[in-house]
Formats: sequence, C-alpha cells, structure tokens
Amino acid sequence: MPANGSKTLTPMSPYTATIPPKLPLLGIDLGYSATQASCGIATIDGISESLEFGDCIEWTANYLNTNGPHVLILEAVLSTYHNPEGNPANRGDFEKGRGWYHGPGVSTFAAALRFLNQLEIHYQGNQTIPLVEGFLSYKPKKTTHADDAKRLVNEFHTA
Repeated sequence: MPANGSKTLTPMSPYTATIPPKLPLLGIDLGYSATQASCGIATIDGISESLEFGDCIEWTANYLNTNGPHVLILEAVLSTYHNPEGNPANRGDFEKGRGWYHGPGVSTFAAALRFLNQLEIHYQGNQTIPLVEGFLSYKPKKTTHADDAKRLVNEFHTA
C-alpha cells in the first residue's frame, strides 16, 4: 500500500471464468521442457501440433491476436488448495499421489504461471479470455501432447 494509505489499483486480468456459449475452443497441453516439444495445441477447426514451451506462448498469442478470443483450456495446474494452517494440500482424492504442490504437479504449476504471465504481455486484444483448467490423468496408454490437446477440445462440452 502506498505511504499515503490509498490503495493501488491493479489492471483487470485479461482472463475470466465466464464462458460465452459460442466462443471457439483452444486446448493446450502445457509442458515445461528446456529442449523438447512438451506442449500440445489444438483448435476446434483442426489445428494440432506439439511445440516447445516458448513457441507455444508465441503461437498462442499470435493465434488469439489474429483470431480473437477463444476459451483457453490449459492442461496445467491453475487451482490450488491450502489447508486451514496455510499449508499446500491435495484438492481431493483424485490427486492422491499426484498433488499439485509436489512431483510433476509443481512444474506444471510453474509452467502455467509463466505461460499466463507471458501471454498477458503478448496478447493485444481488448476482450477477456475465458480460462479453464483441463485435467487429463491416468490415461490407459501414452499419448502425444498434440493428442492430449485435441482431447481437451473434443471432450470439453462433455467433461
């Protein structure tokens, strides 16, 4: 808080939880590798590919700047839970052994924070982007990042 006691206003977030019914979908399976194409992207109109983390940020910003807002479905940790003592804890039984705050969960949490921060810098639109946390886990077989992103898009309305 400034020394004079007044509150500092922060700009409104470019993300919203309100989902307009006819907005197209953009699915992103977010990975966080320094050298591999660990991110998958998929659109409702059939674009699908795997990209490196930095390229995924750039591609997403360019796509949204060109095509306007989409529902952004990120397969990454966006929500967290802290117990009454303030310590990180699982959000439910679905996270047993795979909590958001340890193991691979914490790296996707870090990736999501960085991704959204950089996307906010590079997104030039003046409309908010609906943001949804996707959750794909316990898959019966290994899949590609692009396939996971397609699944986010294809199963969105039935999940």
